[in-house]
Amino acid sequence: MNRTAIENLGYEIREVPPYTIVYHPSLPQLPHVLSGGPVLGTDTGLSGRASIRTMEPGLVIRTLTHGGALRNVFKARFLTLNRSLQELQSSAHLISQGIPTPEIVGMRFRKNGLFYAMEIISRMIPESVDLLAFLEQCPDDGSAVIRKTGALIRAIHRARVYHADLHVKNIVLDKEQNPWIIDLDNAYRFIDLPFILRYKNTRRFIHSLKKWDKRGRIRLPFGWKQSFMDGYAGQER
Repeated sequence: MNRTAIENLGYEIREVPPYTIVYHPSLPQLPHVLSGGPVLGTDTGLSGRASIRTMEPGLVIRTLTHGGALRNVFKARFLTLNRSLQELQSSAHLISQGIPTPEIVGMRFRKNGLFYAMEIISRMIPESVDLLAFLEQCPDDGSAVIRKTGALIRAIHRARVYHADLHVKNIVLDKEQNPWIIDLDNAYRFIDLPFILRYKNTRRFIHSLKKWDKRGRIRLPFGWKQSFMDGYAGQER
């Protein structure tokens, strides 16, 4: 663990065997809460987000898992703690740039043999819904929200961050229907974000929308792609 990097971000570290707990000093009770046992909080029951749990007061616990083919082999086991530190650094940077993403207040690690299990604890976005669920429920309002999402992704790119896992479930809307970016363990900060990565990112997000529309899960509004590109270009209607 890179203790210096974590402490430089304003967090403290406490050993509570068998766990190592990272926490923000504004929540001094967090080490005690996180030492409570292997399963914390309440299952959200969200489809496709089985690793998300909630805990009072207003916190979300997410177990880091591998994606793609590695998910079936390694599941939630990692050889290093790099993913969690990467998320902590990316989150702090985006917040410093005024980009809406939930504040990370803590992390919990446990080593078992060669592998680590990692959990991220962040503040809950009240009355929030992910973009996929919103488009299922409110397709007529989709164009405005998709335009705002384009503007959000533009802001992320201007902050020189590339989110390698950018899709509709990683965009969450607050009660004012403003989009937030979440799940930053696959986000990478660059000195200068090249055009090819910005293009790849936007193409991935557009493909995500098309995929769910093709499956019949959502109904994309007329002109949705232009709305997204207008938002990304900084154009308003």
